[in-house]
Amino acid sequence: MQQPLVSVIIPIYNSLPFIAPAVAALQEQTYPNMEIIIVDDGSVDGSFEIAKRFESDTLIVVRQVNSGAAIARNNGLKHASGEYVQFLDVDDYLSKDKIEKQVKALEGHADKVAVCDYIEFFEESELQAPKIIDHSAFIHSSDSPADFLINLYGGNGSANFIQTNSWLTPRHLIDKAGGWREFRCPDDDGEFFARVILASKGIVHVPGIFNYYRRSVSESRLSNNSNRKYLQNSLLAIDLKYQYLLQHKNSIALQKAMATQYLRFAVAVFPKHKQLSELAYKKYKLLYTPAIVPKLGGKIVEAIKYTLGWKAARFIRYYLREKNI
Repeated sequence: MQQPLVSVIIPIYNSLPFIAPAVAALQEQTYPNMEIIIVDDGSVDGSFEIAKRFESDTLIVVRQVNSGAAIARNNGLKHASGEYVQFLDVDDYLSKDKIEKQVKALEGHADKVAVCDYIEFFEESELQAPKIIDHSAFIHSSDSPADFLINLYGGNGSANFIQTNSWLTPRHLIDKAGGWREFRCPDDDGEFFARVILASKGIVHVPGIFNYYRRSVSESRLSNNSNRKYLQNSLLAIDLKYQYLLQHKNSIALQKAMATQYLRFAVAVFPKHKQLSELAYKKYKLLYTPAIVPKLGGKIVEAIKYTLGWKAARFIRYYLREKNI
């Protein structure tokens, strides 16, 4: 009996150095029944032409006008035939048996999603001896999707995140939840998987396998991003996740989780985007639930935060950065 087909969807944009290693790594996956769909998001560095060289019966390359990763993933879904979907960023890696073990874990659990731990790295050399961090506080099996998300967002402690590649998702749950919201936003995956998880009956954590997630020293942060629409979408993503969860559960933990999300955003964009910061802070105050201000810097900045408040600390840090002091 043939095993279920898994569709691996990879959006690329000016990703020339990563395409060949990504394809080679996927070819080493122990799971035998996969198709790979690479969606080029209007690259101008020759990525599309390089990707086309790898086309085969099990790998197709699609091209679109530059529209963002979310639309690229939706485009990939249109071409996907798999019972399961693995989203993968082209510069990241998966344990060789990641897909195999997650498919096996979902046998008999068609209405659940599978998740694994992740390891962050900057350079491939770090993968020789990867630093494994215990994520059990927020990555675990659960039969309560709403409680899982509330805990992830900070309802019972620190707020955390689970990177896109960690999931393996039954296609019918994606269809039930709807595709990716077509906006440019750093939390497009958070908004998407909130819907998918809430459409499921639970989460199956598979230990011993990893998503190797590349961090970049220059990657975009809310605190230094100048694109107002991008930031508005980030705040919208918090609003949407709150709305989704309210349809399933209203609790003190949910209020704390969303208060944490709004406060973190308000702090991150201040003072560069004061209006958005004030809007997020108003949403935070309306929850009438205190949240902890995140760490803002070294000892001096933290001392200012505790004596003069987070706005003063953020303003001074911003001023020093702008003046390169």
